[in-house]
Amino acid sequence: MIYFLVALGFLVRALPRFILPHVYNSDSYFHLYCASVIRQNRFSLPQRLPRVLLPNHYNYPFLYHLLLACFPLRARLWVERLTGAIFDSCSILIVYLFSSWLLRSATNRELSALPLLVAALYAFSPALMRIGSGPRAYNGSPRPMGEVLYLLHITLAYYSLATRSLLALIVALLAGAALMITSKFANQVMVLFGAGFVVFVSRQYLFLWIACLLLAIAATKGHAWRAFVAQVKHSLFYARHLQAVFLFPHIRTIRAYIRTMLVVAWRAVRRLEILAALRWYFSETYFPHLLVTAYPQFLAVIFWLGRWSETGPVHRFLVIWAVCGLLCFALTKYRHLLFLGEGERYLEFALFPSLFLAVEFILPGCPWVVVVSLGYFILASAFFLFEYVHLYKGLSDDFPRTEALFAALNGSPPGVVMPIGSLHYQTLYRSRLPVLTHGANMDETMLEEFRLVYGNYPYPSERFEEIVARYDASYIVTDRAHWQYFLNNVLKAVAPLAGRLEILGETSSLLCFKILRKGQVEV
Repeated sequence: MIYFLVALGFLVRALPRFILPHVYNSDSYFHLYCASVIRQNRFSLPQRLPRVLLPNHYNYPFLYHLLLACFPLRARLWVERLTGAIFDSCSILIVYLFSSWLLRSATNRELSALPLLVAALYAFSPALMRIGSGPRAYNGSPRPMGEVLYLLHITLAYYSLATRSLLALIVALLAGAALMITSKFANQVMVLFGAGFVVFVSRQYLFLWIACLLLAIAATKGHAWRAFVAQVKHSLFYARHLQAVFLFPHIRTIRAYIRTMLVVAWRAVRRLEILAALRWYFSETYFPHLLVTAYPQFLAVIFWLGRWSETGPVHRFLVIWAVCGLLCFALTKYRHLLFLGEGERYLEFALFPSLFLAVEFILPGCPWVVVVSLGYFILASAFFLFEYVHLYKGLSDDFPRTEALFAALNGSPPGVVMPIGSLHYQTLYRSRLPVLTHGANMDETMLEEFRLVYGNYPYPSERFEEIVARYDASYIVTDRAHWQYFLNNVLKAVAPLAGRLEILGETSSLLCFKILRKGQVEV
């Protein structure tokens, strides 16, 4: 039965990209670009990223990029499409196996259905498939790879602690070291959750974390350490400068949330806009709403906290794991800690213990609640699948025309391309020209250029002429929504660009302009 469940979990994640193969988000383009650079470099890690105009170093966790680089282009694109499906399927299997061991070793052995139920809830959890958070299930990203490595690392670390298994400890060490060169966010989780494990579970975990770091540094000839330092510097830069521009303007208030909820409810009742209500329900990111709709099982953790003095070591480990996720989720909703990443991602890494604790708590007295919850998760998964196809069908259909647009750009005279909006990595991957972008990480040495080139991140500052002159920009790649926002909210007028731009190519979504020099402008 577990293999059938794993197959279903794979299918609901893979099917959207079989239907729409050419839907790539900005991060996917970055990872594909890095993979192509590594393959062209004969699998040696580059010192810097080619054609990235601003100062940069390739100081990013590289294991996912190296994995993609192992495949020729055609196969690589399919691996990108199926990344979430492949790694989540591995996670489902790990969840089932570890739940089975927990059931045999320390929990109520009469709950024989518990491992399969926990694995099923994990397989169809809205947390892993909701479109508003990535979407991590349908597009290539190190996130699912980092999550499966973390699951393998922490479950085997605890198993080795409980059973004194040397083999489990070795695999936990290898998985932790691999995680450190795979995903920036998983690294943050390993540090923040690890603090909870050291204090409340076992101080030996600190030595395991240090061993993972040393192994990663030694195996990568120092790249892991450079990536770690770069991540710290980027986080500091994010906290001091980037989040004020990129995140603060979009902070939701409870008044805005309630107002939206009332409008949606009124339209659903009076105008029967049920589909619109469902779309809001599953995409709303205000944190209490998100917790209840995508992570309801975390509410059961409160019960286990109340029984803390009565719980054994296994349950304490699971409770601490779940509480670490909840605490990080709550803290990252605080204005000045937004730079630590989307709070719901921390809940993803604590998804397994929250599900296990909830099922074990509810199943003996109210099994129907678990069945209803599983039904809700399955229906949510189906909704996300169809919604993904609905949202991105136009983008997939437009792909051949965007290929023609970039072919025209690549056939133009050499020059620097200035992306406007979230088109930096797509332009870098699909063009052959230098691109005015920053690579992977930013730090204080880039502050002056950040304020000029990304003064309204991800948009440029209003000093358009200064940017063009300083970097000798010849082309602009943007899309219609970002372009209108740039004109209306950054430049606040079309006049400064009058006569300066010539359309080089356009599709239903993308625009490509040639920037005319002042002597070329017709009077």
